[in-house]
Amino acid sequence: MPEPRSTVWRIASTPLDEAWGLYVNAIASGEDQPGAPPTRWRLKCIVRGAATLAAPGRRRQRVEAGDVVLSSAASGGSLVPDPDQPCRIHQVDFGGAWMERWEEAGFFGVLPRVIRVGFDESLLGLMVKLVELAKTPVPDSGRLMAGALSHLLARLECVTRTGNSVGRQHGLIQDAYRLLGDPERNRMGLESFSEDLGVSYSWFRKSFRAHTGLTPQRYRLLQQLDRACQLLGDTGLPVGTIAERLGFSSQAYFARRFRKETGFSPTVWRRQLVGGVD
Repeated sequence: MPEPRSTVWRIASTPLDEAWGLYVNAIASGEDQPGAPPTRWRLKCIVRGAATLAAPGRRRQRVEAGDVVLSSAASGGSLVPDPDQPCRIHQVDFGGAWMERWEEAGFFGVLPRVIRVGFDESLLGLMVKLVELAKTPVPDSGRLMAGALSHLLARLECVTRTGNSVGRQHGLIQDAYRLLGDPERNRMGLESFSEDLGVSYSWFRKSFRAHTGLTPQRYRLLQQLDRACQLLGDTGLPVGTIAERLGFSSQAYFARRFRKETGFSPTVWRRQLVGGVD
């Protein structure tokens, strides 16, 4: 039988969980999300692909990887998958008096709300923590889930309150990842990337390094060399052809950078570690 494209964990909240003020009803992870509307609130974190948010009386909004959608039973709203970019989503259904007070205070604005978080390892880590607790419960899982969910919602509220400036920056870095990983752009100057992103090159370089610990140039080089290792191991392409395909100015320059990073020349790497023939 084919493997399910998503997994749903139903969480039975206890009176103590509900008295705590925030509790999780269900967690889902995968491509196919449950069609039933949320009991109270629902949070969807898009980790891959794209879709369209359709809500009654609202203009449709496109959502992509890095976006979070917060909705409620009262607000309605559903995601229409993009057939060309299937979505992978982490989803949390939850309730509680805390969220009632937060919504009444207008912390998250009008629901359903698309929050452009972008590349945020901390937020994704909290989502993964929730999935892990659902998958492998431990004593007092309910309150532990509530703690992770409260932290996650606090981070989302900060993004909405600051006008999504943090989300915009993360989104730009995520776009930079895609551009730097595109082999068709290997020969283009890095200044062109900042132009495509609509920011100055100095801002691009500084922000990228702050998020990744690497300069854009260094990141692109490592991506090129990682691809070179794959081509050396999986194909019989000559070293010169690989160098040209990956955008290096010459075979000699490619070989020099490859040796500096791996300790081997491309030919020796292929022969000794892969067993291929150059």
